[in-house]
Amino acid sequence: MASSVEGVVSQPLSAITTTLSRARCQQPARVERMKQSLSMHGQLTPIVVVMRGGTLELLDGFKRYAAARMLGWPTLRATVATFDETGQWAAMLLLNRGPASMTTLEEALVLRELCKTGLTQIEIASLCARHKTWVNRRVGLVERLHPELVEAMKLGLLHPGSARRLLSLPPGNQLELAAVVQNARLGPRDTELLVSLWRRTHDPTARRALLLEPHASLSKHHPETRRTQMDARLSSEGQRLARSLRRFEAVAAETSRRLRQTLPIKDLRILTKVLGAAGKVASRLVTEIGSARRIADASESDGSDESS
Repeated sequence: MASSVEGVVSQPLSAITTTLSRARCQQPARVERMKQSLSMHGQLTPIVVVMRGGTLELLDGFKRYAAARMLGWPTLRATVATFDETGQWAAMLLLNRGPASMTTLEEALVLRELCKTGLTQIEIASLCARHKTWVNRRVGLVERLHPELVEAMKLGLLHPGSARRLLSLPPGNQLELAAVVQNARLGPRDTELLVSLWRRTHDPTARRALLLEPHASLSKHHPETRRTQMDARLSSEGQRLARSLRRFEAVAAETSRRLRQTLPIKDLRILTKVLGAAGKVASRLVTEIGSARRIADASESDGSDESS
């Protein structure tokens, strides 16, 4: 991997090309946060550009570059490096080792570019200081995703997290559910729940209903996804309690569903103590809720109201 690095210099945005962005995903929300950061604090970290054939090619700092263009900035501070074709992709991975820097699917796209250079997966793993299974899993991810969804993800039309949740489906079904996800504006977590419901539902009519009314289906089976407005009259502590009760309702519904399944007697024996402890917690909570309701009912009958 041939490379060299020069000092930080100011570079005009008009002189920087972005063809390497084919291995990155447009993420409008992150770009917007970067735009706010640049507006408030200025550029804290230089971007990295690679010199290739007399042209500056953006290697790292795609969000900073996009945000600066939105702000109308003419220049950005940049570190200029010279890499060969293999080195530029390896450097892109190494510069984004942080937990929130690059999604798993973005890593897969970069690794696919490295595969195109003729390297084996073992050679790529050594180059990137990773285990070969790390490379194999990620290359497998992007190969299992329908090509149309790869493009939608790169263009920012499909969230990378949502795309990853679709990987368990056959390619044709990936397209079908991706259209529902995009139209209903489901996030990654809701996408995961929708895919799970779809896989558990085998009746074609029920599947069509699930896809026609995704929000209603999610709300029915997963109450925590309900899009209800918080009562404005609640105090901040009351709102926290409301969210906690919603989570409890969701967990209780999921627990009830699992308990209704036919479990091996061995599992029930192992879980006896856990089930007993859970029962005591549930019983105590029911008592506390009943006490709170009696206090509320008494307050209402007395005509008292703290908000008046």
